[in-house]
Amino acid sequence: MFFLSFLGFLVLAFLLALVFRKAGYSGFQIILLFVPIVNIAVFVWFALTEWPIQKELRELKSRNVTPGAV
Repeated sequence: MFFLSFLGFLVLAFLLALVFRKAGYSGFQIILLFVPIVNIAVFVWFALTEWPIQKELRELKSRNVTPGAV
């Protein structure tokens, strides 16, 4: 039973790391999600702040680059 719980923990940690990395953050930040009380603050921070990928997209749109232009 312990093995299945540990395996589930590893799968969850891996998937959370993928989400953080796709959002533009370090995958190691998932460690904070497993600390009681801190995990709630990290979840709120993650949901409400501008993600690095969104910031980069906003900056690219502000340059007003036309497709095909060099």
